[in-house]
Amino acid sequence: MIPLSELAAANRQRDSLYQLSEQLHRASTFQDIYKAALDAIESALSCDRSAVLLLDPNGIMEFVAWRGLSDEYRAAVAGHSPWNKDEADPVPVPIPDVANAELGEAIKAAVIGENIRATVFIPIVSDGVFIGKFMAYFAEPREFSRDDLAVSLTIARQLGFSLQRKQTEMRLQAHEADLAAELNATLMLQAVSLEMAREPDTSAMYEKLIAGAVAIMRSDFASMQQYHPDLGEHGELQLLASHGFTPEAMKFWTWVRADSACTCGVALVRGQRVMASDVEDTPFLADTADLQCYRNTGIRAVQSTPLLSRRGRLVGMISTHWKNVAHPTERDLRLFDILARLAGDLIERNSDDEELRRREERSRTLTQLLTDVPWQARSDGAFETLQPAWENFTGQSWDTHAGHGWFDAIHSEDRDAARASWSAACFEARPYEFRARLWHAPSKEYRQCMIRATPIRRADGSVLEWVGACTDVQSNDRGAGPGNREK
Repeated sequence: MIPLSELAAANRQRDSLYQLSEQLHRASTFQDIYKAALDAIESALSCDRSAVLLLDPNGIMEFVAWRGLSDEYRAAVAGHSPWNKDEADPVPVPIPDVANAELGEAIKAAVIGENIRATVFIPIVSDGVFIGKFMAYFAEPREFSRDDLAVSLTIARQLGFSLQRKQTEMRLQAHEADLAAELNATLMLQAVSLEMAREPDTSAMYEKLIAGAVAIMRSDFASMQQYHPDLGEHGELQLLASHGFTPEAMKFWTWVRADSACTCGVALVRGQRVMASDVEDTPFLADTADLQCYRNTGIRAVQSTPLLSRRGRLVGMISTHWKNVAHPTERDLRLFDILARLAGDLIERNSDDEELRRREERSRTLTQLLTDVPWQARSDGAFETLQPAWENFTGQSWDTHAGHGWFDAIHSEDRDAARASWSAACFEARPYEFRARLWHAPSKEYRQCMIRATPIRRADGSVLEWVGACTDVQSNDRGAGPGNREK
């Protein structure tokens, strides 16, 4: 006749398995699954405490759920396992009396110190692969029957199956979400491409491309820049549009040079995409002003991708930024590269249109001025290229009139006033007009000239360059001023 205590235990274990099945059926999260398993093992074995540990990606056993265990204990025994991580067919390991068990001294001390006198290690297997262990703890020594171990294994198998099912479910959900996101991104790219073909508002298109970059890369910030190869030794990047930047960040990154430490500056030098998955752990950002600006803006990760024209010429840069450490997927980058192509096309087209407008404006301005000595200067008022007409009139070689050297051809008594008025005109970006004596090499004398210049502007109103001319008015004012032949 079976003792009543054994019948009670069998009934309790049967009820525990039934309740476990019901709870696992309703479980919607991993924590629900862990709770159901802990409830089941504590009911089936009448244990005091319990825990679930799983192998992390590095093969280390880590606690994922527990009851009644101190932080110190968990820290002391984490990583311990009676089985090899590649164990083919692990079996339960009961320890009826911890004091007499063959455990390492440190582990044994930690277990006894937690007032655990008996325990059982139950392997968790998922799809034939060992993934973790299930623990039951007792405050007193305890013998484990075959039924105890059998019910423990049954609970562990159901736990392993439920974890596998949940992981599969989550992978399917993630895959469906990726497909939906890819479809939305593809439709967005098609819409942007069609809108670009209809001669769009360039500024509005920049904003749409930035919004598309944020959507595709699932980022928190984004920026788009145009490359100006004529500025500086290696050119500079000008901010066209941004998403999420603070006013301080927009000001800080309005212009980015090739020697800047930010990812777009590094990408400009390398000519390829640069990814900083964690700005705090990126060597080229260490102790830089750019790193501090990232911190102040709330940026933890960033990537910058060069924008190329269809002829392979660098025309700009597009970047995305995240508030947390980030690792874009291949799918994200593939779609993002399509958007980058569209962005490159838009900048190239706008640049070509701007160059055409600049040439037309230059021609129109030169025609209006009816000049004797036409010339061109950079936005800061310096001569950037050889000015043949200026050289013919003044006799100054290119080495002499380059930059601001052209002021030396103006009479010494007029030079300071000319320089001051020209600096003011460049600063205020207004048309310039000044009368001064200019050295005339063919006649070897200074001649009265009217110096005029008109700013040529970009689409956003900023000065691209100056178109100017010097008109000889000597014939109308013969011999004006002292020292006409001084040189």
